[in-house]
Amino acid sequence: MIKFLHAVAIGALVSSAVYAYTIKYETTLAAEQLQKLKARTQRERDAIQVLRAEWQFLNRPDRIQTLADRHLDLQPFQATQVVNPSEIPNRGPKVDTIGRKLEDLGLGLPTETPRDRKASATTPGAMP
Repeated sequence: MIKFLHAVAIGALVSSAVYAYTIKYETTLAAEQLQKLKARTQRERDAIQVLRAEWQFLNRPDRIQTLADRHLDLQPFQATQVVNPSEIPNRGPKVDTIGRKLEDLGLGLPTETPRDRKASATTPGAMP
């Protein structure tokens, strides 16, 4: 009987050692993954800061003005370019294409809403 208890105790001791080693290994692995994730996050933040700095550098007003002068043939605004609203040609009437489609389907007619809720209850839950 004592040999059996010794065997059980040794088995329990070995299994608890294996369990403790497993927990330690998983904890170490999780800590390493956390450190890798933190490093990756920091690299991404640094990359975002570099991209923001590059964006600000590329969007400097003096650089944009130089590029516009070089690549765009912009002319100064002249008073003859201004017209009265009456001189603008008419676009024509606005067309409600969705309304036309509904009318073609016969759905453009006005609907009749019931006035008395109690008289027109259609679901069993709506009746008192």
